[in-house]
Amino acid sequence: MKDIKIGVIGGGSVFTPELVDLLLERPLAIGSLVLMDINRERVEMMAALARRQALRKGKTLQVETSDDYRAAVDGSDFILIQLRAGGQKMRIEDEAIALRHQLPFVETVTVPGLGAFLRSVPIYETIADLVRRWAPTAQIMNFANPAGVMTQYLRALDVKAVGVCNSSIFFLQTAADKLGVTPETLAMDWRGLNHLTFVSEMTTGTSPTNRLSEVLSGVEPWSPGFPFSQNVLHDLGLGINGYLQYYFHARRRLSELQARTESRGQQVLALERELLALYAREETDTVPELLRHRGGFGYSKVVVNLMQSLITNDHQVHYVNVPNGHTLSGLPADTVVEVPAVAINGDVRALEVSPLPEPVFPLVLTMATVYGYWVRAALHRSLRDLRVSMLVHPLFVDAEDSDAILAEFFEANRPYVDPYR
Repeated sequence: MKDIKIGVIGGGSVFTPELVDLLLERPLAIGSLVLMDINRERVEMMAALARRQALRKGKTLQVETSDDYRAAVDGSDFILIQLRAGGQKMRIEDEAIALRHQLPFVETVTVPGLGAFLRSVPIYETIADLVRRWAPTAQIMNFANPAGVMTQYLRALDVKAVGVCNSSIFFLQTAADKLGVTPETLAMDWRGLNHLTFVSEMTTGTSPTNRLSEVLSGVEPWSPGFPFSQNVLHDLGLGINGYLQYYFHARRRLSELQARTESRGQQVLALERELLALYAREETDTVPELLRHRGGFGYSKVVVNLMQSLITNDHQVHYVNVPNGHTLSGLPADTVVEVPAVAINGDVRALEVSPLPEPVFPLVLTMATVYGYWVRAALHRSLRDLRVSMLVHPLFVDAEDSDAILAEFFEANRPYVDPYR
């Protein structure tokens, strides 16, 4: 096995130590790990911690740092994108805009989702151009939210990319705990869009028996892993991605958001400051338990598992974001869907899954349409396409608000995004 080069764009992320820890655990021949970030102080901190992690495990790890995107791209076998354009500061601003317009929100829903997408567009265009020139065979893995549509944009820019998310890991763990098995023994027909996924069937081992009803049996409404009303849980009878609470219970979630004294973005900012203080200590050489309280914990496990499969062809099933093609009938072929997939000869291929259940298909198709408009808006810098996306979106409830929301967004984001025409 030849030594591999891994470039991490957004290497100053608080999740980098988790990624490094998992890379060190696997039998991967890593020749070079390049941590790239525009924040030099943070990326140097992460590199120093990575070297201490390697030393603690008795491993050798060549870690390089840069603030140049090309350094992370040039000659890399894997390019991992975990950036947050505008940082937590702009996420908090997105949340404030959503609150002013009485919209429910979370990181990938309504204004924060659109904002993170639009701020990332110029950066992704730079990355894609570099990949086409300097690493045309590299496999890009996109962690950055909104993961599905960001991956779709990369594909539209003619580079090979897979999107990753940790939602499937948490659902598998919740199901495994209820069934008294390990997550590795479970298989499910997890499908839909990123953060808009559903499960109709779950099996264990080689048995074909569907055990989803056992997983859902006795589930209390609004409980961890199942943040939905009794009616939703009972009437759908599906495993449901927790992010769908913002669609199915929009009024309740908006009321809760309005009652909070600080937003999720503000909470995350405070948590990251604590983590960075821990990372800066010379005695820190492991992943702090505090990182588990940060919402993205677990993304790195999906990435490293997939990376290992791409190298070894181990036929493991992964729940990742790939172009739809004919996988989910009724959705556009270029829509990036989140489905079970396997790595075969360096390519990630979706497995066959059952169609989306009738009650939830319209919502998934609607959001696929929304994301299609986002991609077209970005490609053509089209304000009209952004407005149409908000007209289609089920949570932007008043079309008269769209111009005001977009005007506020572009004003707040002048350093990151030019106004669309």
